[in-house]
Formats: sequence, structure tokens, C-alpha cells
Amino acid sequence: MTVSISESPAALYSLTFILGACMGSFLNVLAIRLLAEKSVLAPPSHCLDCDHKLGAFELIPVASYFLLGGKCKHCKKKISWQYPVVELFTALWFVLLVWHFGLTWNCLGMLYFSAVLIAVTVTDFREKLIPHEITYPSILLGILFSAFIRDDLIGTMAGIGGSYILFDFIAFYGLKLYPYLHPEVKELQTEQASDEDEDTAVDSALGVGPEPEMEEFEVMGGGDAVLAALVSAWLGWERLVITVMLGFIFGAVLGGMYLVGEMKKAGILGHCIKRGLIGLAIFTAIGTAMFLGLAHMSNQSLWQAQWLVAISIFAFSGGFVGFIWAGKRVSRPFPFGPALALAAAVSMFFDPHFIFPSDG
Repeated sequence: MTVSISESPAALYSLTFILGACMGSFLNVLAIRLLAEKSVLAPPSHCLDCDHKLGAFELIPVASYFLLGGKCKHCKKKISWQYPVVELFTALWFVLLVWHFGLTWNCLGMLYFSAVLIAVTVTDFREKLIPHEITYPSILLGILFSAFIRDDLIGTMAGIGGSYILFDFIAFYGLKLYPYLHPEVKELQTEQASDEDEDTAVDSALGVGPEPEMEEFEVMGGGDAVLAALVSAWLGWERLVITVMLGFIFGAVLGGMYLVGEMKKAGILGHCIKRGLIGLAIFTAIGTAMFLGLAHMSNQSLWQAQWLVAISIFAFSGGFVGFIWAGKRVSRPFPFGPALALAAAVSMFFDPHFIFPSDG
């Protein structure tokens, strides 16, 4: 008696795990070689330190890392933990998608979309770069997917256009606001402008053309706008809205964790915590007075749940602002792409009609 793989969950998930691990191995290669501007197909996989060509034993996803003790078999240099983490995560994520969506065209689309998200997460973490070689072709495929599988071409195109407008707006005004929150950046920009004026005067006197301009500081990179367009291409405008909202939340959490590490390195973590507690106390007092007045005006008790929640959110926001403000001198730009990719991955499982109900 022959049993198809779809009728055997154990076989289906085992095969999915293996294929996912292999895909994760390929995504590692894809990300690293695109960043190095090298061909993905040639040369064969090799150690990045000694160029030793990897054999079959060294190419087993996840397992090879542990069998080799996390070191190259030839030169004994450490292998980055990125390799097994990406391979294992991709394998487990593929299993989750197959379990949730089943063997459908929608599942196949989400598998591909997830692979793209994982690849750009790796590149953005490593070099703060989202390669267009990955995103642009994937946007075109996503538009086709939404047109023929999701049957939402108009909404998808509207989301793509809206994503560019939103992120360009953030990039433009964020670039103007950031130097005021970080005076050291504003001073550096002033010094660069002064140096450029002097160089221009000297070049004009000597009859020499101007040198290329220095790279401009970015608050929100252009790759983030493209990534948002990619999300809309595959998930539609409703899930894009969910993704952006979740992305800012995840970005704040990840950025906060990164900032805590920077504070600890600079030895000012205790000072920042104290400032955060002061902000928490001040905003608790202000929030209690403010919401007490609102509750009194509406003939309600301050001890009702909605007012207590409002005071808690207001107080926490004040503490968070105090904590971040105290550590602003050690803060560094944190890549938004991974947070947006994580939010998109979560949004795959959202029913957009739960938040955006249709008239029918």
C-alpha cells in the first residue's frame, strides 16, 4: 500500500525540516557573497579564512558545525555561529509554515517570502545593507503572487506606493531631527561643512574640480522602503500596516537591548536606570493628576481598569524616555530591516479582516 507524503505528517515535517536546513545553508552563502559582490554559484563553498574547499562532511546543515567543534577542519579558525543559527531557524520556520498553511500555493509563496526575509536580515545585521539583487526580483514575483494567488493586485500596488511615501517621509524628517537629539552629530556635520567650504575655495583658486561628497548620514535607509514594498507585494496593504506597526515595536525593543549593551560598555547603565526611575516617578505623578481630573469629569473612579492602564502606560513612557535620553550620547543607529522582517513574519499569520473588517 502506497501512502503519499501529505498523508504522513512525520515524513512531511521531516522532509520540510531537511529542505529548510538546506535552504538556510544556501541563504548564508547568498547573503555573504552578495555583500562581497561575488558570484553565488562559483567558486564552490570554502572556508573564508583559508579558502579550503569544503567536503561533503563539512556541508551538512547544522550538524557539521557541531561535528567540527565550531572550527574549520583545515585551519582551525572559528566558524561563525551565524551558520547553524540561520540553518536551524530556517528549518523550524519552514516546518511551522507547512503546518499552518498546508501544502498549498499560499504556503509555497510564504516559504519563498520567508527565505527572502531571512537573507536580508542577515545582510542588514552584518553590513546594514539590504541588497536590491534580492528585493527587486522578489517584489516582481510578489506582485504576480498577489495578482494570481491572493487576487489583490490593486491593494498590493497601493501598499507598495504608500510604503515608499511613508519611509521617505520618515527618512527626510528623521534626518533633520536626529542631529538635535545627538549634538555630536550636528557638530560633526558643521565641521564637515566648514572643511568642504575651505576645500572648495582652494580648489577654485587652483582650478581643480570638487571632490566627491562624503556619504550622508541616514536615519532610515532606502533599503527599508524597498523591504516595506516587498512586504506589500507578498502580503497586501492590510498586512503591511500591521507589519509597520509591529516593526516599530520590535525595533524599539531590539534597539533598546542594543542600547543597554552600549550603556554597559560605557559604564553609564546605572546612571541611565536612575534617570529612567526619575522619569517614571515624575510621569506617574503627572499621569495620576491628569487622569484623576478626566475620571472626575466623567464621574468615574480613578481605580477603574481603563484609568489604571492609562496611568501605567503614561508612566512607563516617561521612564523609557528618561532612560533613553540619559544614554543618547552612546546610542548608535540600529538597523530597522531585521525588526521589519520579523514583523512581516508574524504578520503572515494575521487575518487582516480581523483588524480591517470588510463591508460584507
